[in-house]
Formats: sequence, structure tokens, C-alpha cells
Amino acid sequence: MFSDPEKNVLEFGFIPGQKVVDLGSGAGHYAAALSRLLGPSGRVYAVDIDKDMLVKIKNDSAREGRDNIEVIWGDIEKVSGTKLRDNVADGAVFSNILFQLDDKAGAVAEAKRVIKPGGRICVVEWADLSFLKNTLSSQKKEPVTEPASRELFASAGVTFERSFDAGESHYGAIFRKPLQ
Repeated sequence: MFSDPEKNVLEFGFIPGQKVVDLGSGAGHYAAALSRLLGPSGRVYAVDIDKDMLVKIKNDSAREGRDNIEVIWGDIEKVSGTKLRDNVADGAVFSNILFQLDDKAGAVAEAKRVIKPGGRICVVEWADLSFLKNTLSSQKKEPVTEPASRELFASAGVTFERSFDAGESHYGAIFRKPLQ
């Protein structure tokens, strides 16, 4: 049911030494996989609003001897909510988070702001959330389908590049910020 972060980060096209923002990093599965991929000369910015999750990421990183993850307490739905500079990263990742956001357009705008021109925004999202139907309904949240994600990113001026197999219950999509 779950996707494989180690497999999926290989699809993103990032290389050692790059900087990547994990937006809504949660428990840090993608931050850890990105950390291993980017290597000691790379950098992962794990941004989340949940301080407990950030503590977990920091502790896991220290225990595993990875010092290329910086945890940031921030709100990814607000412009400058990540506290990162404009154009600081080579890419950004949204993993299993879009459906939870109230301001999806705000989060996409923040991702676009923090990545360099030509940078990638990579999405791994639930394709099937039927198991959460009652919970989502009570919270007035809806799944973000792949076509809906394409519309969301296109409205922010971000170009769809390609999709990839992200696991049996997920879809993967890669978008690119224009060069100008």
C-alpha cells in the first residue's frame, strides 16, 4: 500500500551535491532517502509544521550519522513560510501531503519560490484514499488526483515534465520551474 521512498527518489533526477526541500516532511522517510542520494555534499531541508516530527527527523539523522539534513519548523502553505531564501534549492518534494493542505496553491507557490529556475518539483501522492474516505469527508478534504495536480501546478506556471510509477496506491509526477 505504501510507496518506497528509496525507489521513488531515484525517479526525481536529483544528483549528489544538490539541495532539495522536503515540504511537509512528516516522519522524514523522503528526507532520509534524499539525504542518502544527495550525499555529504548535498543538503535536505525538511520543513514541517509539526515540531515532534522534526525532532524525530533530527534524532534519526544523528543516530544514522547523516548531517546533511536541516530541519525547519515552518508553514509550507504560506509564502516565505519555509523561511528559506528565494531560489535556494535545486528541487522540492511533496510526498503524501497535498491532500492534507488547505491552501494547495500557496504551497505550490512556496515550492516555486524556493527552487532555482529550471528546478524540479516532485510529487508522490495517494492515488487511492478510499480507506480514509470518512476521515477526509469529516475534515472536508479531498484527494488530489494526478490530473488535478497537473492543473494545480500549471496554474502556478510550473510545467509538467513526466509521471512515474510510485507504487500500487500512489502516483508520481515531476514538474519543472521555468528557466525565467
